Amino acid sequence: MSGFTIEKYIPVICGASAPALRDPRLLMDSCDDFAVYYAPFEYINPLARVVLVGITPGPTQMVNANNAARRALLAGNSPEEAIRAAKETAAFSGEPMRTNLVRQLNHWGFQSWLGLQDASELFSTSRYLLHATSLLRYPVFVNHQDYRGAPDMTKHPLLRRYLLENFVEEVRQLDNAVFVGLGPLVQKVLDRLVGERLLRPDRVIGGMLHPSGNCTYRINYLVGNRMAAVPHATNPAPYDLGREGFRHQYLG
Repeated sequence: MSGFTIEKYIPVICGASAPALRDPRLLMDSCDDFAVYYAPFEYINPLARVVLVGITPGPTQMVNANNAARRALLAGNSPEEAIRAAKETAAFSGEPMRTNLVRQLNHWGFQSWLGLQDASELFSTSRYLLHATSLLRYPVFVNHQDYRGAPDMTKHPLLRRYLLENFVEEVRQLDNAVFVGLGPLVQKVLDRLVGERLLRPDRVIGGMLHPSGNCTYRINYLVGNRMAAVPHATNPAPYDLGREGFRHQYLG
């Protein structure tokens, strides 16, 4: 046995029918109104140079990961191969999330830093450069709704345990990578981990927006020509400061 968490859930993933969203057979943990479900996101890419960090996998990513692992396992692949297929297929999957993410990475110049033609290659031919992850590795729901960062995961006993046991352990294993926080809520937690000396400040890149569909209009403005008025509830300053800092440090 290789020791991956997926091995406990293979009978469910490979059952007569694919697991449903928030399938009770995949419930890992619960406390108060919180529920943590299994999805195969434990693969870690030790060669990564860029780590994209979200809050927690959403419903689309959860379903896509379970389906990818199911296909891999039913085809005779090992648990390790299944979790790798799941991560590569599902990480920040779905639209417009993937497109919003790639547009920001290109606008900042990640493709130039990594020697690529386009940042979309990080999700195809150059996956070896990327590790996509979340502060909370496994999908978390509050009252059956997506967990979006409130209450503060660093102060909630259940969520903080998953943060330390999974994400902080990934930080230790990815000592040659930089961590890109997607959105202010992620950045706040990364800053907290820096303050607790669990993550070095020189390894954190802040300012990028979360690529969810709710942020599409903001991203369109930030990566565009900006001739129009600043959109509602949009503060360009953190984005611009982050982009300027990245370009100064990594593009000279």
